[in-house]
Amino acid sequence: MDLTSIAVKLRPRSPWEGIDLGFMLARQWFLPLWLLWLVSAAPMMLVLTLAPLPLWAAGLLLWWFKPMYEPPLLYWLSRRLFDERPDWREMRGRWRGVVLPHLIANLTWRRFNPARSFVMPVAVLERLKGKPRAQRISVLGRNGHAASWLTIIGIHFEVALELSLISLLVLLIPEELLWIDWQSYLFEPDAASEWIHQVCALFAMSLVAPFYVSAGFALYLTRRSELEAWDLELGLKRMAQRYRLGRLGSGLSLVLAVCFALSMAPIQPLQAGEHSRVEVRETIEAVLADEDFGRYEERTHWKFIGDVTEGDEGWLVDWIKSFLQGFTSNIAWVSEGLLWLLAGGLLAYLVYWFLQHQGFLKPLGREVERDRGVLPTHIAGLDLRPESLPENPAEMATQLIESGDYREAFSLLYRGALSALVHRHAMEIHDGATEGECSHLAREQLSSQLSEFFSRLTAVWLMLAYGHRQPEKSQALALCQQWQSCFGGEA
Repeated sequence: MDLTSIAVKLRPRSPWEGIDLGFMLARQWFLPLWLLWLVSAAPMMLVLTLAPLPLWAAGLLLWWFKPMYEPPLLYWLSRRLFDERPDWREMRGRWRGVVLPHLIANLTWRRFNPARSFVMPVAVLERLKGKPRAQRISVLGRNGHAASWLTIIGIHFEVALELSLISLLVLLIPEELLWIDWQSYLFEPDAASEWIHQVCALFAMSLVAPFYVSAGFALYLTRRSELEAWDLELGLKRMAQRYRLGRLGSGLSLVLAVCFALSMAPIQPLQAGEHSRVEVRETIEAVLADEDFGRYEERTHWKFIGDVTEGDEGWLVDWIKSFLQGFTSNIAWVSEGLLWLLAGGLLAYLVYWFLQHQGFLKPLGREVERDRGVLPTHIAGLDLRPESLPENPAEMATQLIESGDYREAFSLLYRGALSALVHRHAMEIHDGATEGECSHLAREQLSSQLSEFFSRLTAVWLMLAYGHRQPEKSQALALCQQWQSCFGGEA
């Protein structure tokens, strides 16, 4: 290892400065590190997706195999830091030797080591195993707490980034086409939601991984530089180099001076006593008067003179002390009480949500009669009066579909569903509400079964009304049957 070719300045650093150095390296070489991580992780995601596994299990395995994607990044960093430029062909040839020797251990008993990024160079770069590896880690282990905090903070950043990406995708979907909310995403995800989760999780892990590996490697370099005095070794080498150059320069200067003296001797011989003692003393005093050779400096510091008696502190200091003592003694049970209240509220909400979705409680807004004003008769130009609808809208819609009039059939079904929401489910819909607003109110106030059906019915109606695209006949007849089970006899 040639320290003279290292790309960073070697000096004593604290663990947090070492992490900051790693982040700087990750920013400098982010693109090759990111692509190198994706080259290992993307094929694994494809294999797990094609395997006969549920998507949540595939996502868990993709996260579990992270120690298989990180060693190539560490190997590339160790070469690039010492001014080597490994290409993709070299990295592909080194992949087995870097990843496979410790893969089983990294995926089993070492998987939950919080200092994984810090101790990884011992196995990957120093190639130590067994007892030598343990001894080496115990010597380097002084910065282990910083590496553990790096892992904890990295997990939080990864989760926050993943949720941010999911939220961004959900916000970009038009409200008329939105099929999911946060409650159904967390407790009853469908296949599309799980796919969004997998892609966002992979992207978040790929963005955090270069910083995580680089920071752990920088912590390792910081500790080795401290133990082996790399900065002193490099400084001594530079001093020796300067000394050799200085000796060479002194020799040349001496030769030139002798030649100059020999050439000038016949013309201007040396005269002893050219300067008098007075002139020499004046010159010395002028030199010593310079601030580089001496200056006057005044410093002040605190000196301990003994304990202060009780009477000298004053009533304000006594009151502040008593207040701080009472605050510190009560903050523990106040914090504990707040935690218990938070846990109780969360438990009550989970119990309520479970009872509501199991049918023990009526969902909010279902068949609730409210003391309201005048009900709307028309919404978005559609007549919602019960007397304007046939006795059995689903049967009439089925006949219209059989005759080929899909638009009139779904107009009847959508009007009947809105009439049922207003008159039977007591939903407060203003007369200028759009289809998207009605669907949003249904998701908030109806059960999951009714709100899901109404969303699908709204999507088909919008496709017919504005896109002039009719659904398959089997799908249309199935919606008629489901309409009868959801809103039959209530419109």
